[in-house]
This record gives sequence, C-alpha cells and structure tokens, in this order.
Amino acid sequence: MAGSRALWATVDRIEEDERGEKIAVLLFDDGQQLHLPARLLPQGSGPQQLLEVAFQVDPKETARRAAEIRRRQQQLFGD
Repeated sequence: MAGSRALWATVDRIEEDERGEKIAVLLFDDGQQLHLPARLLPQGSGPQQLLEVAFQVDPKETARRAAEIRRRQQQLFGD
C-alpha cells in the first residue's frame, strides 16, 4: 500500500483457542487488537513482526455472494 493509507500491525503473540487452533493477536498503531486464525498470516510470520495490512474490493466475490443471498431469499419468501 502506498502513501498515508498504509495500515500497520505488529504480531503481538500467537495463542491457542478453546479448540486448540492457533490464533494470532495483531496490535495496530492506535492500540486496537485483531484476533484472527494464524493460518491467515503470511508464511514465516511470527511474534514481533510488522505486517502491512491491505484491503481490496473483490467484485466477482461480491456479485457471487449477492446472487446467493437473492437465491436464498427467493427460496424463503418467493418472488
């Protein structure tokens, strides 16, 4: 990500949830935390590493999910 829109997070730690799955705890510069499955981190990531976080729009997946919602609504409520 370029410019002032960059979002940075530090991998604070890796924990295990109640099912034994590894959870990464990310800390952002403003103090907020994000807990997510550690498998979603880039390969080789670990505690104390800095990650650049990026968001991107996925038009194909957006359209696919909207169509699925419409299909389910039609099944439930009809036309």
